[in-house]
Amino acid sequence: MTTSTVVTMVLILGFVWGGFALALFTAIRKESNKEDRGAP
Repeated sequence: MTTSTVVTMVLILGFVWGGFALALFTAIRKESNKEDRGAP
């Protein structure tokens, strides 16, 4: 593989995993906020 191929692959994977982690973190934070307020 060429250097540019590796760099492109890393950037795309980083973007995908970063977005996934952000969505997961947001969902967890919303759930914990719900518990704190004592909502049903």
